[in-house]
Amino acid sequence: MSTNNHWCGSPAVLLTLSVCAGVIYLPLAAAADSPATAGPSHFIVAPGEVKWTDPPAGIGRGKPSIDAGLPLRFALLQGDPTKPGAPFTIRLGCGDGYIAAPHWHPTDENIVVLKGTFLLGAGDSFNPVGMQEISTGGYGYMPRRMHHFGQCKGDTDMLVYGVGPFTINWIAAARKPAANKP
Repeated sequence: MSTNNHWCGSPAVLLTLSVCAGVIYLPLAAAADSPATAGPSHFIVAPGEVKWTDPPAGIGRGKPSIDAGLPLRFALLQGDPTKPGAPFTIRLGCGDGYIAAPHWHPTDENIVVLKGTFLLGAGDSFNPVGMQEISTGGYGYMPRRMHHFGQCKGDTDMLVYGVGPFTINWIAAARKPAANKP
């Protein structure tokens, strides 16, 4: 009794494998050579090309529990922070004393401080005690859904990046129960 398998060397199997390999290889090779189907091209945003605006409408959900005190500057560098699954890179700028009220994001948040200092704390209510400093050149990471808040120390510029949607879900201020009336 022979245990040799001869089907692997049969002309029909070899022809089928060759055709399948060609069907797979040719579109891949054409795509690699075609500029129209090539991946995104690299790009550079020079400091003078950054376009500062207000944050996009709808990026914040709810109402902040405390007033920020100063405006927040927003600049889109890459991607679409409102689109689920899309990578994005933005810059946020704020003046000395700006307060980011307690909030959370549905996705991870990566923060690089380019200028100034950003104070970062965790919890449902703003509390400057125990906030950690991220100084110029420092990095901070907030995992998705973690309740946090921040404050700018000096004129601060931050690079924020991640995968959308980047929404700011404000945590409402705790309300005191109404006093019982007799």
